Amino acid sequence: MHNSLIERFASLPLHAQVEQLAQVDAKTRQELILSAPHSLALTRALSPEMLLYTLKEVGLADSLELLALAAPHQIRDMLDLDCWRKDRLDDRRLISWLMLLDEAGSGKLAEWALHTDIEVLVLLVKRHLEVVRKVEVEDDPNFDHARYFTFDDQYLLRFVGEEEPILQLLLERLRVLDYNCYRGVLENSLFELESGLEEEALRWRNARLADRGYPSYDEASELFRFIPPESIRIEEYRRQELPTLRFADDEEVIPPNHALMLLDVSDSFLVRVLAGLPPDVLEQVGQELAYLANRVVVVEAGTLGELAAVRRCVALTHDYINIGLAFFADSDESVAARLVREVTLRPFFQAGVSLILQLQHQARRLGRRLQESGVAYWLDYLDSPFQETWVGVQRRPPRFFLGLITPGEILYRGFRTLTEVRRVEEILTQIPLWIAVMQRWGLLSGERPPVRVTLTTLWNTAFARWIIEERAEVRPLNRADLRRLQRRVQGERFAEDWDTFFDLVALRFRWTAEETAAMRTLVAHAQDKLRAAVAVEVAAADLRFVEGVLVTE
Repeated sequence: MHNSLIERFASLPLHAQVEQLAQVDAKTRQELILSAPHSLALTRALSPEMLLYTLKEVGLADSLELLALAAPHQIRDMLDLDCWRKDRLDDRRLISWLMLLDEAGSGKLAEWALHTDIEVLVLLVKRHLEVVRKVEVEDDPNFDHARYFTFDDQYLLRFVGEEEPILQLLLERLRVLDYNCYRGVLENSLFELESGLEEEALRWRNARLADRGYPSYDEASELFRFIPPESIRIEEYRRQELPTLRFADDEEVIPPNHALMLLDVSDSFLVRVLAGLPPDVLEQVGQELAYLANRVVVVEAGTLGELAAVRRCVALTHDYINIGLAFFADSDESVAARLVREVTLRPFFQAGVSLILQLQHQARRLGRRLQESGVAYWLDYLDSPFQETWVGVQRRPPRFFLGLITPGEILYRGFRTLTEVRRVEEILTQIPLWIAVMQRWGLLSGERPPVRVTLTTLWNTAFARWIIEERAEVRPLNRADLRRLQRRVQGERFAEDWDTFFDLVALRFRWTAEETAAMRTLVAHAQDKLRAAVAVEVAAADLRFVEGVLVTE
């Protein structure tokens, strides 16, 4: 890292340094913190999320120096995020963290023991140690004292499973620093139920998480409820200054601000809008983005400390907001910038969610209507990528089929832009029109069609017969027919012939303006498939593998 960057960073005020750290990669972030003149104050000005995800991205074993600078409440909050699996304390992961704290030095292990919830300490002891009051077994001749160890000659301890030296060290330090606490932990382990301890520890942890914007699953799920996008009144979400949050003991909460740091999107409608915001507005928007991402993590990931899962949730939050903001701004970046300055991000998120769910509702209505129309196997008649597009929006959550924008692509992913939403919406609107047109032509039956018999192959075969015989009917082509078709398609009059055939069919079956517009999409796709079909060497081709037109030997 260049000295000039370190010097410029060191000259910034603390608040500006924190903002700068969110804009660099994790390794550079750690180097800047450790090189800063007031590295302790800077570290403790970071949110627990920013600190945790920096440690994880750098590597926990490679960031002990940074961990040593963390405040006790930051460590407690990081372990709240990383050491629970839903409502269960992951004591194996917690023990790994305790080993790291000991390696970090500066009394971090003892510091954690004095600041964590006592229920967590008791739970660790209860799960890993047998505790016996010495006075109760002194006169028992059958008691094997050699199997136990003690730190105070009052309580005898023995590991009930695999030995965990870090727990032995933890208890020894706790006894030295606060014997009453040490004694309380061991006494409570004798009579408290494990389930009750875990429930109480979870209650304290969830209360702290709620203050940091991690609601319950049911509350977080409300964000994913369908609301007709047009009915969302954004004026009800005017931005106000975020209040200073405090825990019950008056400890100030550093707001989550990790979302922009973890967002790995170089260019999008939202990213361009954010780039033009003044720093004070961007800071508030970054916090709102983090709060929304926290809710997405609760619903989608379940685990709050896994960096890869949190990154995915931040990206998903971005995508929903990106879609919803473009919807309300009519894809105008200047309008969007004004909206973001005036309105919180929540309505844009909900609009993005609802626009995608609306596609799913549209697809289901389409399926029911086509089933009732008498074409039971309408989906089999659809070509790729239209068939996969319909299948994708039926998934939970709805998925975008990449083959719709990149020919040959076979993967699905989440929707990212309003353009993708509108494109799928258009296809879903056109599919029933295609089926209706081809049904009136008499080309569709109520039976499942043979493999490769699709709307485009039917259209192309009818076109081929019209070219060859001047009769628009669907009969497979033999090799000689395919050779004649090849000459016409590769000739100068192909475009004129194609347009003439389209107009003749439209006139014959009295297409409406809406049907005509819809069929242009299907026919454009059919033309691409026809060109590919006649590009083969007809004399030597295996006709079984010719697609885009019906053929026979």
